[in-house]
Amino acid sequence: MIHSVTASNSSTSSADNANPSFKNVFDRNMFFKIFVTELTNQDPLEPMNNKDFIVQMAQFSSVEQLNNLNENLTNLLNAQILSQASEMIGYKVEGKDLSTGKIIQGKVKQVYLKDNQVYLLIGDKSIPFSSITKIISKN
Repeated sequence: MIHSVTASNSSTSSADNANPSFKNVFDRNMFFKIFVTELTNQDPLEPMNNKDFIVQMAQFSSVEQLNNLNENLTNLLNAQILSQASEMIGYKVEGKDLSTGKIIQGKVKQVYLKDNQVYLLIGDKSIPFSSITKIISKN
């Protein structure tokens, strides 16, 4: 799941940047399990109204479309940030290494996307694009 842009080879590999937190909680399979359970356990003397089924399906469809929209917007935002960050290849920058808390300074060799986060490779250290504090020079 890594998109990569390097100074020597500007290429990207596709990845599925789905929002896993929402998808794992409520997906199509879960809806159908609930739906079948509801049908199985309903009172035969008072079955569910067809309108109620249609309303539930429409609500599920709306939730699914909102999830798809969110996923598409996340992918668009990541592509935009990755494109913006790729312009920094070859620049000398300064940023904070979040794992050590130290300030790192060096030339950006590579830009990549991992777990919906854009990283810059400076020397042998990867730092998030959001932790860049200074752009020093192109040379």
